[in-house]
Amino acid sequence: MRFVLAIALLFGCHRGPTVPDGDVLTAVNRPELHGKPSLGRFVTPTCSHCLATIPRAIDAAAAEGANVVAVFVAGKEENAKGVIDHTHFPGAWMVDDGALTRRYSIKSVPYILVVGPDGNARDAYLGEQDHPTLPDAPASAK
Repeated sequence: MRFVLAIALLFGCHRGPTVPDGDVLTAVNRPELHGKPSLGRFVTPTCSHCLATIPRAIDAAAAEGANVVAVFVAGKEENAKGVIDHTHFPGAWMVDDGALTRRYSIKSVPYILVVGPDGNARDAYLGEQDHPTLPDAPASAK
């Protein structure tokens, strides 16, 4: 038992990267997203894992009445727009100039932030997420 506790304290009990402090919706300059949970996806237009999870994120957010947001951390705006059009992405999206990736220490994608109605992040995931993690994520932010 002590060994398990020591390992948990050493490596942490969190499922993913450190959850950022503060109002992340203000940081992405989307005040209209306040008031309900949001599932924020940090992606690139050429990452196959990112592209595979975009439809899953759309479905997970819709099932919980949450916002879905895509932040493209690399690539040109026209490439991001192509992904948005191809996936019929219904939410807010933007191309990051590097400020957000530095602010949240994002080193790789896909990176997912689960944000509560108050704009504060509740959880974060790194890598491709599937069932049951992604569908349950927006519910945890309510």
